[in-house]
Amino acid sequence: MMRNRILPVYLVTLIGTLAWLGAIVLAPYLRSRGIPLARFIYFCFSPVCHQIPGRSFSVFGYPMAVCARCLGIYFGFLAGMGLYPLLRGFSKVRLPKAKIFLAVSLPIVADTAGNLLGLWATTNVLRLVTGILWGAVLPFYFVTGLAELASRGKKRIE
Repeated sequence: MMRNRILPVYLVTLIGTLAWLGAIVLAPYLRSRGIPLARFIYFCFSPVCHQIPGRSFSVFGYPMAVCARCLGIYFGFLAGMGLYPLLRGFSKVRLPKAKIFLAVSLPIVADTAGNLLGLWATTNVLRLVTGILWGAVLPFYFVTGLAELASRGKKRIE
């Protein structure tokens, strides 16, 4: 019964994640070809990322649509989506313990705080790595939370 609630949320989230990551790489590709749609894609990502070129990886000669840290979060999210069926399965809706989220959040919070306070300047590779670590745990909360929300909504309708 729970599989019927979690699997559709998982699949829609996976498709959305792949499209999101595709758009991040598509923006510099289109820009390198002089295609105006690139500007729109960069604009769409601007509310979620500062897009500072020096903090972004470049492909096709142009910076990606998000910075290295955001890219890490999204790639980590994709990795977490890959691990989700192996570690959680689709049979139960249960959020992981909050202390797991807090522990995995420490590196990205410390790195971001250190950069903001001017204590150090992190390389893009380290920003990517802390983003991947943090992003990898997010699907375990996101997919499970949405499935739980959907099951609550379904109960109200019935």
